Amino acid sequence: MLKKIITTLLSFSFLLCGNFPVSIFDIEEAKASSYNSLGDRPFMGWSSWSSIRKKPTEQNIKAAADVMAAKFKSHGYQYINLDDYYMLDWTTAVDKYGRWVVDPKKFPNGMKALGDYIHHKGLKFGLYVTLGIPKGAVDQNTPIEGTPYHAKDIVNFSKGQKVNFNFKNMYAIDFSKPGAQEYIDSWAQMFASYGVDYLKIDGVRNQDIQDVEAWAKALKKTGRPIHVELSNNLDIKHASTWKELSNGWRTDHDVEAYGKPTLTNWKKVSRRFDDAAEWHKHAGPGGWNDFDSLNVANGGKDGLTEEEKRSYVSLWAIASSQFVIGNDLTKLDDYGISLLTNDEIIGANQSGAAGKRLYKTAASQVFYQKLPDGSYNIGLFNTGTSSQNVSVKWADLGVEGSAMVHDMWSHQDLGSMDSGFTTELSTHASRMVHVIPTSLSGNRYTPYDVKISSVPAAPDWVMVDRKDQNSVTITWNPIYGAESYTVYRKTINRFGFSSGYTLIAANLTEPNFEDKTATFRAGGSYSYVVTGKNAIGESAKSPKAQTDSQSLMLVAIPMMLFFTVIILLKLFSTIRDKYQLYRTA
Repeated sequence: MLKKIITTLLSFSFLLCGNFPVSIFDIEEAKASSYNSLGDRPFMGWSSWSSIRKKPTEQNIKAAADVMAAKFKSHGYQYINLDDYYMLDWTTAVDKYGRWVVDPKKFPNGMKALGDYIHHKGLKFGLYVTLGIPKGAVDQNTPIEGTPYHAKDIVNFSKGQKVNFNFKNMYAIDFSKPGAQEYIDSWAQMFASYGVDYLKIDGVRNQDIQDVEAWAKALKKTGRPIHVELSNNLDIKHASTWKELSNGWRTDHDVEAYGKPTLTNWKKVSRRFDDAAEWHKHAGPGGWNDFDSLNVANGGKDGLTEEEKRSYVSLWAIASSQFVIGNDLTKLDDYGISLLTNDEIIGANQSGAAGKRLYKTAASQVFYQKLPDGSYNIGLFNTGTSSQNVSVKWADLGVEGSAMVHDMWSHQDLGSMDSGFTTELSTHASRMVHVIPTSLSGNRYTPYDVKISSVPAAPDWVMVDRKDQNSVTITWNPIYGAESYTVYRKTINRFGFSSGYTLIAANLTEPNFEDKTATFRAGGSYSYVVTGKNAIGESAKSPKAQTDSQSLMLVAIPMMLFFTVIILLKLFSTIRDKYQLYRTA
């Protein structure tokens, strides 16, 4: 009986206080697009590797964020990704739980401060990790946070070191051993505490699927929506697995021309034509092919002609590759900026349709996207060494009759074409056109239809700040394609019961709102969700954000003590009565 009473008391205390044992919940199978609600469209942003390489600092990452916010955010770019070399040498330097240590000389204020700076710019913060456990952790046999286990308890010494690109000395983990998943969990929680919104996991090979699964589970447990990107040159045979576990995957080796004085070259870029053709069927909402960074805006440093740069961007756009700038953002040229901010080209990249290859010859290729409204985006490329005509026939697209043609780079209508379109292209040049079959109800191109062809993604990283008894400030990350935002609220009473969400603010153009109608009562709290809207429709609701309910404890604890006293008194009374009966007998 006493056991039942204790169990009842514990259950009752959990109900009142809102605390539930984690063990009663089963962790669902990890699938990136479902557990983090990200990857509806290819991500857009900047990565430090191409231009900064091994020398990132707090100063140059902040400088990149400043330029991104000023020049690119309005075109849909969101992420500032710190790609490697932010940590001390993990051969010897690890924290007390065996994880990488941020280099204090490069980042004197730490990663949390850097993440806060980027978020205050209305951008998202990306970071980098490789698989395994550092040698320094193994040598020091550091404890695993929250467990009785240590680094040596989870190492798979038979496999030795993991294959990573810039450092050695990361040992394989045996995930059948207790403490292994918890080690990755602790690292994921640390990244979440920094405010990380994107994580590049490098050095992934077929034999590392179990490692990636561990990271996927760990990131899910943080409760923070973190975009997961896998690198590099992943095996297409496991494409379905990469999509289950991430929001993007590198299809090839680095685009950088290592050992050369330039960032890249045409040979590195052009090998992505076959990647686009082979991988397109695996791309879609939730996860996208990643052709690596775009290096087209640092003048001669890029290593490409202007025509090659335009073809570079056109291929990434028509293939719906992740759209990430690699250039030094503090040294941009006007031509490169024009390539990276052309909203019609960005619209093709964000259309939600990975382009398919229609033709390939020894010297030319044609790719197309079929859009939901029945129109097409078409990329025509001269991959040869001399000028030539490159054509597309409407019949090969399944289009009967004529079609209107619009040049997406110049924003010009080219008129109606009867059976197809032909363009003369110089060496390595390209053309991007939007084609509307005359059979459709409308026959004039409208850039808006291409730029925003779906409802926005759900807003993320919603935060609430209770200013006083009658005011709550709600903030969230801006979402590409959202023209306005709507805020919904529900009331949660002192016992944890709540009403449904009701609309409290609409047509907001900035990613913040002050709720001045909140009236806090003892034990009560509010929960908020946000949606984005455009002409197409309204997004799904964001993850909820709830005001603190510490005052609930002021009510719950006395109530729990009161009921405890009543039950104990009843128990005492029962025991006393039985004892008296015993003595009488």
